[in-house]
Amino acid sequence: MTGAGIEYLVCDVSAVREAHAHHPWLTSILSAAEVERSDRLRHASDRTAYRCAHLVLRLITARRLGLDAGSAGSLDFTRRCRSCGGSHGKPQVARASADVSAGAGAGAAGAEVSLSRSGTMLLVASAPPSSPIGVDIEGVPSTVFSGFDDYVLAPGESAAGCADTDRKRLELWVAKEAALKTTGHGLSVEPHKLEVVRTGDEVSAVDVTDVWTSAISAPEHAELDRLNLTSVPCRPSHAAALSCADRLPVTSLKLTDLLSG
Repeated sequence: MTGAGIEYLVCDVSAVREAHAHHPWLTSILSAAEVERSDRLRHASDRTAYRCAHLVLRLITARRLGLDAGSAGSLDFTRRCRSCGGSHGKPQVARASADVSAGAGAGAAGAEVSLSRSGTMLLVASAPPSSPIGVDIEGVPSTVFSGFDDYVLAPGESAAGCADTDRKRLELWVAKEAALKTTGHGLSVEPHKLEVVRTGDEVSAVDVTDVWTSAISAPEHAELDRLNLTSVPCRPSHAAALSCADRLPVTSLKLTDLLSG
């Protein structure tokens, strides 16, 4: 079982495909429902990315629960939208199969998990079950959509004066998306009702240079108010963020870490 901190992985779909070429058994850990959902996607690239993202989600969750990588297929995930009750939204670890969890003695421990995908880039994270988390990764656009500032930015926020205003806007967007995923609100709460504020607080971390220096201010939404934020290092073409209710140590992983169990 992994430690008490947060672990995350940022990678390209191509890296997961390469790992799959060396470990063909990875195909077997996807559930029939995940395969079916991926098959419904129109484009082959989206089908591949969906499967890769859920492979990584299963592997990082197995690591969190103290299960070996081969047992990741025994995990059950559920999704329930807090707004409409539909089978979508933040993934929740329901249980491991009885024989696996009994053997490992870890299946009942639970885990907080979150995933995000933008094109071929994946971001997946896990945390202890008592520490809700959310992640988001997005490609930096050549220009943001019309009306972006009114929809996303709080009255006290502005990208003016930044060398790259569109990137600054996107960094605010991914921070708010990560926070809304943490609580499961999604876009039922309009992003401009959240404000990203600097806190100056830091905790020790591995491979993250800017840890817990921001937080959400949302006095009208108690669950969102004071959620902790950190940027996640990734390619210059993307921006990524992680949100957590607690200020825990943060560690980046490699795919080999997930396959070593």
